[in-house]
Amino acid sequence: MKLGQNLGIALDGIKANKLRAALTMLGIIIGVAAVIVLMSIGSGTQAQVTSRISSLGSNLIFIRPGGAPQQGGVRQAQGSAATLTLEDADALGASDAVPGVLAVSSEVSSRSQVVFSNINTNTSIRGVDERYLGVRNYQLDEGDFFTKSQMDTRGLVAVLGASVTNTLFPEGGAVGRNIRINRTQFRVIGTLVSKGGSGAGLEDDVVMVPITTHMTRLSAQRSLKGGRSVGTINVQVENEKLVADAKDGLAAVLRDRHRITGDDD
Repeated sequence: MKLGQNLGIALDGIKANKLRAALTMLGIIIGVAAVIVLMSIGSGTQAQVTSRISSLGSNLIFIRPGGAPQQGGVRQAQGSAATLTLEDADALGASDAVPGVLAVSSEVSSRSQVVFSNINTNTSIRGVDERYLGVRNYQLDEGDFFTKSQMDTRGLVAVLGASVTNTLFPEGGAVGRNIRINRTQFRVIGTLVSKGGSGAGLEDDVVMVPITTHMTRLSAQRSLKGGRSVGTINVQVENEKLVADAKDGLAAVLRDRHRITGDDD
């Protein structure tokens, strides 16, 4: 049977059953539209998640203490043991320590009231070094970030996250002003661009100070072995493909430094 005859039979069938044909077409249209909408939603969600991960850095490794110490017979939170130090970070950041590692940055954190004039907010106070901005993919909005000199001299300077800036300085002009943290006066030298998003919003609710200043002015925790304790060591790797190998190399260096033969600390 020729193509023209087949088309003729099909058209005759549609004419004879108009309602059935219309309902069939409607079902097909709705089905195709539903698939397109679901794929669009999935692609949009994937793009949003990827964007949030990229804002943190997709080539990052975060090293945190693994122990759960006991105080007064009470077991503390997992990861609260003081087992990582600035000296560990220096060892990991050595040029030939682990292949593929670009930069290493340490941080410590606490929470405190931050005051400007008659405005105050309770926020995260993060002690970081001069490499932190690049390693954690932050961008400056105004002003400058810490210098090596300010780190060495334990400078009383601060860089504000976007939400803290908006809270304390709703009319702008934060750079050059003085804020108080734990009754100590800090000069604001810079503000950060918002990371955006509900999950990343926690990254905007932060005040950054030199890690050396944090250790001497805002906290004084020592490691279990007497070094200068840090809460997180951030490691930037050349690209995502090298993360797995770099993680193994970093772990090997730390196990050797901590003389670990059993479970990691």
